[in-house]
Amino acid sequence: MSEAKKAFGRVKGQTKSQSIISDALLAPYEIQVDEYSYTVIDSTKTGNNFCGSFTSLSNAMDKIIRYQVANKRETYSLREFLSNYTSVKDEIKNLVTAW
Repeated sequence: MSEAKKAFGRVKGQTKSQSIISDALLAPYEIQVDEYSYTVIDSTKTGNNFCGSFTSLSNAMDKIIRYQVANKRETYSLREFLSNYTSVKDEIKNLVTAW
C-alpha cells in the first residue's frame, strides 16, 4: 500500500498578497513586500531573479547597497570601499526615513 503524500508549502494556485518597492535609487533591484518578509529581486534577470529574503526593510536595502557597490567591479582600498558604500547608503538613507 502506498501512503498518501503530504503537501508542503502553499496549495497550487495560491498566491500571497504583495507590494513592490521600485525606485531609481534601488535600480536594477526591487523589493517585494509581503506579510512576512522583504524579498530582493534583480529586475534585469528573467527566471531566477531572487537575491535574498529579509525580515526587515533596512536589511533588504543594505543588501541592495552591497550589490550596487559590488556590481561596479572595481578594486578598492578598504577606505575607498567604505567611502563608496557610505555614499550610496547615505543617498538612500536620506530618501527613506524607515532606515
